[in-house]
Amino acid sequence: MTNEEKASLYHSLLLRHDKLDGKVADVKAEAGGMTLNEDQNKRIEKLEIEKSQVVFEAQSLFPDYK
Repeated sequence: MTNEEKASLYHSLLLRHDKLDGKVADVKAEAGGMTLNEDQNKRIEKLEIEKSQVVFEAQSLFPDYK
């Protein structure tokens, strides 16, 4: 994969991560500053797992980076 292709993929992964962050914020906003209910916690947990997968995928583009 060329560096340009990596950069394009990395950019799309960043956008995906940002969208997931927005979804987490939306779920938290539903609670209106109150304690999250079980459903909200489960949805956030699922979104956080997706974010972790995106980070892993982004890191795999640059295996030599430390």
